[in-house]
Amino acid sequence: MKYAFRQFAIQSLTTILIGVFSISVSLAQSEDFAKEHSFVQKYCASCHGSEVQEADRRFDELLPDRMAEDDLELWTEILDRLNVGDMPPEDAELQPDDAERIEMVELLTRKLAAVSESQGEKQTVLRRLNRSEYDAAMRQVLGLEEMLADPTSDFTPDQSEHHFVNIGQSLVLSDFLLTRYLEASQKYLEAAGEQGGKKIKTKTWTFAAPFCRSMPNPDGQDRPGEYQHLRENPTDRMGYVWLNQLKKGVPASGKYRVRVRASAINRNYALKESIIKVAKEDPLRLAIVATDTRAGDMSTNNPTDRWLAEFDVPDDEPGWLEAELWLDKHYQPRFAFPNGPVRIKYMRHRLMSENREFFPKFLVNHVHVFSNMHPDYDKETGPKREKEFLDQQEKLKQAGKPYDVFGTDHRMHTQEAWLQFYSEYVGPRIRIHEVSIEGPLDEATTPVAHQFFPKDKLERDAAEKLISQFATRAWRRSEPIGVADTEVFSTLYQRSLSAGEGQLESLQIAYQAILCSPEFLYHRNRTGQLNDTELASRLSFFLWGTAPDNELLGLAAAGELSKATVLRQQTERLLDDPRRKKFIESFLRSWLQLSKLGTMLPDRTEHPVYFNERLEDAMRTETQLYFDDAIQRDAPARVLVDSDYSFINSSLARLYKIEGVSGHEFQKVKLHDRRRGGLLGQASVLTASANGIDTSPVVRGMWVLECLLGTPPPPPPPDIEPIEPDIRGTTTIREQLAAHREVATCKNCHRHIDPPGFALESFDEIGQFRTHYDSGGWRKKKLAAIDPSGELSTGGSFSGIEDLKKVLMGKMDLVESNLVSKLLTQATGRIDDSVDKATVLEIMKSFDGDRPGIRTLIHKVVQSPAFRK
Repeated sequence: MKYAFRQFAIQSLTTILIGVFSISVSLAQSEDFAKEHSFVQKYCASCHGSEVQEADRRFDELLPDRMAEDDLELWTEILDRLNVGDMPPEDAELQPDDAERIEMVELLTRKLAAVSESQGEKQTVLRRLNRSEYDAAMRQVLGLEEMLADPTSDFTPDQSEHHFVNIGQSLVLSDFLLTRYLEASQKYLEAAGEQGGKKIKTKTWTFAAPFCRSMPNPDGQDRPGEYQHLRENPTDRMGYVWLNQLKKGVPASGKYRVRVRASAINRNYALKESIIKVAKEDPLRLAIVATDTRAGDMSTNNPTDRWLAEFDVPDDEPGWLEAELWLDKHYQPRFAFPNGPVRIKYMRHRLMSENREFFPKFLVNHVHVFSNMHPDYDKETGPKREKEFLDQQEKLKQAGKPYDVFGTDHRMHTQEAWLQFYSEYVGPRIRIHEVSIEGPLDEATTPVAHQFFPKDKLERDAAEKLISQFATRAWRRSEPIGVADTEVFSTLYQRSLSAGEGQLESLQIAYQAILCSPEFLYHRNRTGQLNDTELASRLSFFLWGTAPDNELLGLAAAGELSKATVLRQQTERLLDDPRRKKFIESFLRSWLQLSKLGTMLPDRTEHPVYFNERLEDAMRTETQLYFDDAIQRDAPARVLVDSDYSFINSSLARLYKIEGVSGHEFQKVKLHDRRRGGLLGQASVLTASANGIDTSPVVRGMWVLECLLGTPPPPPPPDIEPIEPDIRGTTTIREQLAAHREVATCKNCHRHIDPPGFALESFDEIGQFRTHYDSGGWRKKKLAAIDPSGELSTGGSFSGIEDLKKVLMGKMDLVESNLVSKLLTQATGRIDDSVDKATVLEIMKSFDGDRPGIRTLIHKVVQSPAFRK
């Protein structure tokens, strides 16, 4: 009943508040396009005129004396094609020279921007916080930055546009999402209330082996009272050791000291490394993974998992590993072997055939000679023997006599069989000898929670003042909000008290309403130039992904932040702060489409290393460190195309076949193989632009045009069938694409898309270099040779990836312009805006031919007029 009152009151209030905000757009006014019309008539009308309309486009009817509202899309498309350089086509009789083309691009860009401004488009959309921004802002407001639980886990995914998830037009607010906001805000507030409550006395727990049950596949080498083993990667079932005695998790949220006494066994194992897939040169690693004990099975992966720490485990002799970690109430630490073996069942089959000498008892007692796991299995007599055995067991069963487990697979997968197998298995293991947990430690309490959840009774005036202070913090204001401006929330508080709720519960209801209001949920609610407070929010959400801190708000309150020198100093401060990591992660997910990593996993049989070595995390980390380094050094944008260095660990070094790199930690490495320099040689990009099973020059070529050059072709006609790779290997993808280009409607686009994709065919679906296609599977057969040569439609031929990068280095103006455009989109939540395109043009012209650094480009974006609209 109380929740129903809370939900009705807050949702009704929030709906009313949201209805207050709207943005109006006025009608367009005319603009003279005479010079542009003359250019189009001269160079474009032969293909897009009264007689011929290629791609269903007609430009000869564009009005020369004014800009009609319906013409805006066509003029924008002409500008895009001129920017790409594919209009007029290379075989056209008349071609503008470079000076004409540049002049027309600049003229169209400025005039389309003027038209957009004349239409009353103030470059502002009613843009709500996306899920990541909402979570970060909520945690900052309530002092919950270290909180492990994610109250937004059941939110619908933010809709992406051009791979960005912060575009205002796409971030709509539905009744469903409003209900989720209501539920999530309650969870955040309850967590804050708990942290501001009575302090829990510090306690120490100690645990001895066995820490948890190891059923259904027990380890025959565990020793109760001494140690329990981790033997496999956590992607496999039974890949964790957890604490049975801490089944309800820790009693309160806070910092805990977790100590584990562990040792690495059989790192230099005698079995074949090609089977076990654990690098003998690397130390075995132990991970601490926090998990909500209320979320189900603790023996396998869980959606509440939070990886908190990793350690290199000492070989043979046990040693103590220690970390101070935040644990939410009900969470417990689990222990995993992140670089352990994967797919034990598959591995076991191969061990029986290639390392049979290690498993004499398992083979004798649990594997029939007619099983294909048996090393003496005979393909001709095996099926006959199996049928005879099964017939015999069925007769025993029907006679009511003892019979063997029905079916050979079941027999070898019984608990006794697994126990025997693991008793003889001498592969790498981690022994956990003892676990100690101490906490919550003194520093666990949060001042924010104490401030807004007071234990003492509040008089009416004090409560109203507290609610106003909370609104000031939640709404990211630089000036205190007066009590009169939060009267509606104070009234909600008083009504809750009158309905029988306690003081803390009533405060929570008022706070919920504040956190569900547009002032919190939206970046801004008016048009025009950003004021200093709004500027503080835009800068902070851009470079930290969260609400502004006290220093930014203080400068905004003093009217200083809008000054160019102060804004530059604050941009420098934010870029120097570790919190910039959020910007780097978010921006790369959108700009480079790294959000696709992990959505299309490679085959476990064909690429076990992807899982054993945790390559997905390593790939993402390499690109993040690389881009962050470029920002910190203000490196020129050419490093996006090519360089002689990267940041890798031993796992990526093995993937790239680079020698001399050891250990899990990432390090800057000089590259002697220039196929790997720049983004095009990084496994993150190559994996994200594949589908886990095969590669496509079309997809990767589109990536180069869209993400690197910013010159994507228009989408294909709806009636065009996609190209499926020939998995039989009878034709190459190049041959299939050549046939595809014979279709008239496909030729123009594919002559732009395909060439850069051909060069990237030298890398497989997880970024390994290759010279031939193969049949797949663990017994790969070499198929057709890869031809990585091509010629860009805008000029420049290449024989492979290294030559392609040389050609792209001659197009740095496109790379830099695209990067500025994407940064502006990340900062403002706008896309395909004519005024923003003019801003990008002005930024690039300001360098007068010099090659700017990436940090400099960020400063230019922040200082631009478009950033403040």
